[in-house]
Amino acid sequence: MTEKKQTKLELHAVEDSEQVQGNPVTEQMLDDDEAEFAKLRRDLPGVKGASAAGIVAIGVGKIPGKNEFFRTHPEFRPTVPLVDVEVGMEKQFFAVDTDMTVALAGIGINVTDHTLYLTVTPRGGVKIIPVNAATDNEYARTKEIGLLDGVERWVRLYTDQENKTYKVFEAPDGRFAEPIWPALSHAKTFRLAFRDKNRLVDSVEHPLFKKWAARDRD
Repeated sequence: MTEKKQTKLELHAVEDSEQVQGNPVTEQMLDDDEAEFAKLRRDLPGVKGASAAGIVAIGVGKIPGKNEFFRTHPEFRPTVPLVDVEVGMEKQFFAVDTDMTVALAGIGINVTDHTLYLTVTPRGGVKIIPVNAATDNEYARTKEIGLLDGVERWVRLYTDQENKTYKVFEAPDGRFAEPIWPALSHAKTFRLAFRDKNRLVDSVEHPLFKKWAARDRD
């Protein structure tokens, strides 16, 4: 087989692989993800990574799951500005573009820095857990202790109502296999959790901003 024919076959193989995985991630998409993520981070100037096909959404919540054991990603730990919104019994978290913090303050909405922890359960449930970086609340403090414990071992969080804290229960050694993390860059992980679910307040036209500004019926 000539070198030219072999090159053509290799190109067709790459194209077929991309079609199986879904829409290919372009270099421009990756650049946009990285730029947006770097702009929001408060702890580091930015990160770079290779995006990958895989899961299409990542949940964000107060805890990894009720009575769920979990592990915590050892490297994903950005600090970004967030606001939280109570929707029924659920608390939803919205990331805030840096340029929007003043606009939100102007309508009485406080934005606070949160550290984001990426967790996974034994069944493969992936979730981001935000922890308020500026509070002295004992629930937040003890939850973070549990999340950090989860870097090295499988643990479960449960509430101590009397002392208003979280407690950490450690799984026996060997009970669960090592965690399998999705092959996603940090920026793509952030996008799947916030931007793609319209949970990034990046302009005064965002539905949440318009609601708080009483402009949602314009």
